[in-house]
Amino acid sequence: MKWTEDQFRAIATRNTNLLVSAAAGSGKTALLIERIRRMIMEEGVPVSGLLVLTFTRSAAAEMKDRLKRTLQEALLEPQAEHAAILEALSALPTASISTLHAFCQGILREYFQEAGIDPEFILGGEGELTIMRREAMDNLFEEKYQAIPPEETDAFAQLVEMYTGNRDDQGLKELVEKFYNFLMTLPNAQAWCEGALQNFDMNPQDFWESPWGKTMRQDMAVGLGAAQEILEECLVMVEDSEIFAKTQEQLAGDAQGVTRALEALEEGPEAYSVALKAITFPRYKGSREDKETSDAIKDQRNMSKEVVKAIQKKMAGGLEASLEALSQMKGPIEALVALTMDFWGAFRKRKEEKAMLDFNDLEQYTLKVLENPSIAAELQAKYQHVFLDEYQDTNGMQEAIIQCILRRDNYFMVGDVKQSIYRFRLADPGIFIEKYNRFKGSDTPEETLITLSQNFRSCQGVVDGVNGVFEKIMTPELGEVDYDDRARLYKGMPGDGPYTRTVVHILETGRDEEDASTNSSPVECEAAFIAREIQGMVGKPIYITKSGETRTLRYRDIGVLMRAVAATGDTYARIFSEAGIPVYFEGGRTYYESLEIILILNLLKIIDNGDQDIPLVSVMLSPMGGFTVEECTKIRLGAEMPWFHQSLRAYVQNQEDDLARKAGAFLEKLREWALDAQTLSVEDFLWKLYQDTGYYAFVGALPGGAQRQSNLRVLLKRAGDYKRSTLKGVFHFIAFIEQMKKHKFDTSPPVTLGENADVVRIMSIHKSKGLEFPVVFVAGMGRRFNTKSNSGRVLFHKDLGICPDKVDPESRLVEPTIAKALCGERVRVESLSEEMRLLYVAMTRAMESLILVGGVKDLKGSMVRWQRPASLFYLKKAQCFLDWVMLSAVDGGSVMPALPEDGGKAITPMGCYDITLHSQGSGESAVLGKATAPLTLENLGDIGLAEEVRRRLAWRYPSPGEREPPEKMTVTEIAKVRAGNLENGVEAPELVIRPAFLQQSAAGFAPAELGTGIHTILQGLDLQKIRDCGQDPDDLADTIEKQAANMAAQERIAPELLAALNLEPIQRFFTTETGRRLLAAKTLQRELPFNYQVEAARIRPEWAGQRQTITIQGMIDCCFLEDGAWVLLDYKTDRFFGAKEKERLVARYQTQLGLYAEALAALTGIPVKEQRLCFLMENV
Repeated sequence: MKWTEDQFRAIATRNTNLLVSAAAGSGKTALLIERIRRMIMEEGVPVSGLLVLTFTRSAAAEMKDRLKRTLQEALLEPQAEHAAILEALSALPTASISTLHAFCQGILREYFQEAGIDPEFILGGEGELTIMRREAMDNLFEEKYQAIPPEETDAFAQLVEMYTGNRDDQGLKELVEKFYNFLMTLPNAQAWCEGALQNFDMNPQDFWESPWGKTMRQDMAVGLGAAQEILEECLVMVEDSEIFAKTQEQLAGDAQGVTRALEALEEGPEAYSVALKAITFPRYKGSREDKETSDAIKDQRNMSKEVVKAIQKKMAGGLEASLEALSQMKGPIEALVALTMDFWGAFRKRKEEKAMLDFNDLEQYTLKVLENPSIAAELQAKYQHVFLDEYQDTNGMQEAIIQCILRRDNYFMVGDVKQSIYRFRLADPGIFIEKYNRFKGSDTPEETLITLSQNFRSCQGVVDGVNGVFEKIMTPELGEVDYDDRARLYKGMPGDGPYTRTVVHILETGRDEEDASTNSSPVECEAAFIAREIQGMVGKPIYITKSGETRTLRYRDIGVLMRAVAATGDTYARIFSEAGIPVYFEGGRTYYESLEIILILNLLKIIDNGDQDIPLVSVMLSPMGGFTVEECTKIRLGAEMPWFHQSLRAYVQNQEDDLARKAGAFLEKLREWALDAQTLSVEDFLWKLYQDTGYYAFVGALPGGAQRQSNLRVLLKRAGDYKRSTLKGVFHFIAFIEQMKKHKFDTSPPVTLGENADVVRIMSIHKSKGLEFPVVFVAGMGRRFNTKSNSGRVLFHKDLGICPDKVDPESRLVEPTIAKALCGERVRVESLSEEMRLLYVAMTRAMESLILVGGVKDLKGSMVRWQRPASLFYLKKAQCFLDWVMLSAVDGGSVMPALPEDGGKAITPMGCYDITLHSQGSGESAVLGKATAPLTLENLGDIGLAEEVRRRLAWRYPSPGEREPPEKMTVTEIAKVRAGNLENGVEAPELVIRPAFLQQSAAGFAPAELGTGIHTILQGLDLQKIRDCGQDPDDLADTIEKQAANMAAQERIAPELLAALNLEPIQRFFTTETGRRLLAAKTLQRELPFNYQVEAARIRPEWAGQRQTITIQGMIDCCFLEDGAWVLLDYKTDRFFGAKEKERLVARYQTQLGLYAEALAALTGIPVKEQRLCFLMENV
């Protein structure tokens, strides 16, 4: 691969802490892998000397897999150091390439004594931890209530009065939990709280220099600056005009007053207060001779006046009075801190009783361990190089942990703060920004900044569109990034395609998004418009800049991204489907809202308590009950009872017809299940229900059956999580699920769609991060920003501290303190900055065509708003993505898009954009009508697909002799071809008679899954620890079990799968002759994949004239060198009964083994002296 100069510097620079600011599409993962590869292969750094951290399991797995493939490719190079590469590959399974939390688990397993925790700790599941958290909170509050002195009000009682509603104390509980979650991100929470409490005792001068005062001055400066800018524009309008002489004098006086207030901001609170009060804006003096200009100036001056008056209103009460009101809240806030600390202790105690940790504990305890200098020194010596991917998503706690294990010059950080979009998870982009600014101006050799600005994903039109927006709107004050020459994108790919402009569509809807009074909502109009655009694009040629090819656009090439996917995604998916567009939308209905889960939960509810009419009727009308609506109606009318469940029992008792016998059998089955529920765990009972009812097989036959069955399996897993809690029984399990739903834990349905499915994908911008599409629609551009992040009675901020409302406990009147007002504005701006970065992420997903679509209620009114200058003041007032795009495009009104006539549309090229305004009535019904018409052969002509569909429908399967052999085959497929069980490399699916769920093992895993689990453990075992055990069977078993548990902790094997495995066959294997020889080997390789070419005729003689060679793909389980030759092992978990079945299995696998040996010898140049099949379950 050819590297750019900056990429090469990022790969080759050593002996420094290196921050790589990598823009979207700049190839950061590839250069990270290359940097690691060179360290291993060229600099002799052992894999064990590298620590590579990221924030998701999938990213860690991908990184490890890419490094593995890179090393395997290097193994094929003639001049490569095979021994060193094989050693690196052998060490890779246990390499420290993981999430930060997996790394923390490893630290705590090793240094549990220093942490003061149980060495056999487990990581709690979300559901179980939710229950424990709720129990800890409820019990704590109960203790506090009981401790309130009679006829007195203590601090807790006062908190309850201030922060609870009229019905319950849930508001205070949620406040405590919010504060607790915030504290978990701080490296020294106790000290932070002490400092925050000191802020409540400040005089005006101290306040002025405090974080609160600095924030206030910054906000005031922005507002006054905007007012001053407006006045200066007015002065330009009247410059050298005699008829506006008095106006000019008045405007100059206004501007002078604002300027003085800006200067006084730096002098102190008293000077500023005096200067601010002195701005009066006397009655306007215009000119009758030029009324149009005079009115325009008056309007502009009034805007400036409104800004200043708003600032004056904030200071109207005086700073001293504001600080006095703030100081009155110190007592309640001290009580809140104490209550939160009590909750912290109570929750931790509950976890300790079960030897359980959560993710917060992993970080807290790890920091405690690493604060021991000797332990930190051990890890500093161990890790020669430390890498952190996605550095912009770190927080203060995580940064503190990593700082403990660093040397002076071995830290490699890579990320892009413009893509920091996880503040809601308490990520802190300020950490990246602080380092960026420090490293940018640093002259010390230990601090180096490299920026990667070349984009290798997007064509010029997309790059220009992104730059055109963000160079106008993204600043350190909003967006938290200076979008300068270093930050802007540059096209990195050669060649220019036909797509040179970003497209913007603005739809006039005539109503707000929330208005549902008409037949089609604004969201539906927008979805229908995009559906029509997609129909017009699919099947047409598209040029792909990256590959330089032109091909047909497919549905899978299109991504529809939106900010509020939960609110609008279902509507888009419905309208796309109605239009005949295949669509995939993962984030619509939550997992718990799916039909199959609702029904199973309803069944559990009536098994636990049959006196619930709605769940009862839903189950009876389902395939599990088998009743019809007419039958249920007959039951209801057959007995005059208030409730349906009473009518059902009465009907069974009083009637003797077939329906009574059917209903009686149903009630008897419910009673049987109720008895089973008392003796079985919920997990086992749930599985029994799946089997008894046949419901698992039934939903598999419905549309989307694979997804439905996956949902049921996840519910089974939730039952497994519940089993480990202190609660038991169906009743508490239902409550447990309700809590999961309430707190929105684990609500996304499991993904079953293949990545190559030809569907349009609708997804949130968050989920699109890291992905790319040839065509991207950013939808919902006109949807208002969510500003709830700055709401709540108390705000918490790492810089501004604890910022409460002032609450009068007697009258319950609430008003913001000066701290709350300042923090609310700060949080609002930080939220806007996050929204801006989300827009950046969305726009940079596009490869070739970027289309922005948004709706507005009124085009003319919106145009007035967009004519304002793209200054910080107006950018902060933006209500949606579309405001920012149009403020940047219109550029203060110097160029305006054409307004369309009623019922029409107008296209205006503006810079790098093509902006199309669609007026209300420009075919809403036509848009919807065309979009929602199902595709048929008759209307496919509109999108150029009719002939292609007819060709495909007329296609016939060729006979076996006509089929071409495949380009690639696995070893297993070749073995089947040679055995006559596979025709031309194409395997017919096996027809399964029994339902799939009946073929699972008792633990819920298929035999193939259990076999994969055994292979995973054999691959990951530290063989030196196995050698150290000698032949002591107890030590050997204990070592294998501990290592397997560690693999689960490091997320290399699912804990549920590990629990289902029998590890005894692995133990027995290492006591056999083959196992002892493996342990004695100095060079061995496990899980070695290969690609090896053979002549096609060797696999099937009749292929000789059709294809020269076929690439064989395979994976060698294990091979080791002995006396200068390879011994090859192939692990099998098959069972056999008798010598004949053994011979059959050996013959079945002999072809595979021979191909493995041939490939291994050819690729390494070392002969294979022995091939062994190891039947682990039979100890053979």
